[in-house]
Amino acid sequence: MGLLQFSSEKAFQKAICQLTLASLPSKKLFQQIVLDEASVLLNERNGLEILFQYAPLFDQSGIFVGKPWEYVQKLNPVLVRGTLHAGGSTAVAEALSELRILAIARGDYIHPEMSANEATEFLSRVLALNIDLLLMKETEENRVNMLYKDQQASEILRFISEHCFSPRVFQNLYQEIDNLAVQRPIVTDKILKLIASAKKLTDGLEDVDSRLLLYEKAVYSPSDIATGTEESYENKLKTSSDLFLAKEAKQLLLSMVQTGLVSTYHAIFLNYINNEKPYLLHHILAVDEKAKENLQSNLSVISSLITSSITLQTQRSIYGLLRFLQRDIFSNELLNELEDLMKIPIHDNIKNRLLSFHKSTNPVTLQALLVSGILSILGTPLGIGQGFNPTCQSTRALSYWAQKEPVMLLKMFNQFLKKGYITIHFEGRAISSDTLSPVPLEDEINIDVVSFLIIPHLDSIYFEMLKAADGRGQDSHKWINPAFHKTGIWSGFSDIYNDLEFKSNFLRYYHPANNPEVNKGLPQPAGITIYNRSGQVLGAHAVLIQRIAPDPTGTIRVYFYNPNNDSLQIWGNSIQTSVSGNGELGGESSLPIEDFLFFLYAFHFPE
Repeated sequence: MGLLQFSSEKAFQKAICQLTLASLPSKKLFQQIVLDEASVLLNERNGLEILFQYAPLFDQSGIFVGKPWEYVQKLNPVLVRGTLHAGGSTAVAEALSELRILAIARGDYIHPEMSANEATEFLSRVLALNIDLLLMKETEENRVNMLYKDQQASEILRFISEHCFSPRVFQNLYQEIDNLAVQRPIVTDKILKLIASAKKLTDGLEDVDSRLLLYEKAVYSPSDIATGTEESYENKLKTSSDLFLAKEAKQLLLSMVQTGLVSTYHAIFLNYINNEKPYLLHHILAVDEKAKENLQSNLSVISSLITSSITLQTQRSIYGLLRFLQRDIFSNELLNELEDLMKIPIHDNIKNRLLSFHKSTNPVTLQALLVSGILSILGTPLGIGQGFNPTCQSTRALSYWAQKEPVMLLKMFNQFLKKGYITIHFEGRAISSDTLSPVPLEDEINIDVVSFLIIPHLDSIYFEMLKAADGRGQDSHKWINPAFHKTGIWSGFSDIYNDLEFKSNFLRYYHPANNPEVNKGLPQPAGITIYNRSGQVLGAHAVLIQRIAPDPTGTIRVYFYNPNNDSLQIWGNSIQTSVSGNGELGGESSLPIEDFLFFLYAFHFPE
């Protein structure tokens, strides 16, 4: 191994020398050779240490010339993980870029555009965002189940942490968890992984941020007695008085309200109470009087929903149920659709699709996935995320229906489960997904089960509508949005390319000073253009304008639903969206109305 490594270093050294001596126009010819030799070293023991010795030479040699890593000030810590996972030369270049920044942080390389402190901050952010990879244990189980790209990324992060570990990573870690949790997403896997990693990292430390501990407690010990095994906890419940159980319920409820997170103990407690003492359910499920009224008036149906949906695998939907009970949408029609959902025969195509989501063939388990998924959608419609899929249009429609037309959504979903397809009308023509090919999802991990099933069908219909509305001389969404969303979309439409009074018209219809009743017709779909930090257009994106209102400082803000899982983003022009602290409700993003207008390119208005 020693001779092999020596040989690999020699080859890399020769390649980087050739690249350094090459003229600027011909550097592109030698860059790939350097990346190939670096790739060999990355796969060898101590290869990172060897490459790090050459880090101060990377810029000088021209490895990054003409590539996304050329300018350090434009690099974004959020993108590091995805680039490392891309594999091939892209991942190798990212690894070398991280080593370059590490050299800057340690003072081994003086860079004209990045100070040592800035480099340290950058790496601290990278570590906080990827702490779950950083703390991967070298067990046989991890070796077997782990993707190779994760293993290599883990090694790079480990190397950085050993050479440049900053206590600031804890603050960044808390901030990352909090930023995600306050948005109350339905899929919380990323948050739970970050909390698990934080727990390992902070184990044994005396000075741990109390806010970080709040999230740890929510997952691992949300009440005074919620400790130990599942069996021991249930035994404690069986021997407890009603008064004690009511106290336990309130602690579990408070934990959910504060963090939006649910633990195994919540599921055990809720199932026990539902089966043995349903008269105590309001202590864990009723946040306010409306929820208490809905629960008491519909106790039989709610109890059946719990029985048919709440398992240790679907525990997250308890939070959805909690918020669902707060909504003023309960009607006989809605309850009938929910009852149908609990016993509906599932079409074979849907069943097979479900099996790829959950490896159980038990029909009860599959039904639990569906019912729990709907509870999360109806309870937290702003928590629906598109994951890493380009499906903002369909995801937005799903959130819109869950908010404005819950009965219609339930009917559509129940019909979908029975028939295996969806039909939406466009200008008198029925467009059915059974005659179209479902649009495959690029990311099936970071989305909820309802989205997993229905979004490919909605997307196929959406793209068919795009074809039908093409070539009309105006943004196709003028005609698509009212049809695709089915009902409630304002008939007026303005886009920045065809409306000379675009900005003043938006203020005319949406600013409360001009239209005090604006919120009565919201949410409404809108199109925005997103830019990167350098001002380059990244593309169009679909959002829902939820409401317009003054924030705590009196600034008029646009509160909106963003289908992206993480809505705390810099969209361009140094304008960063807000997800908390400015009057946002759970799941909302917001911007001052003038900042929102900077990105807006299309909106609907009442005629």
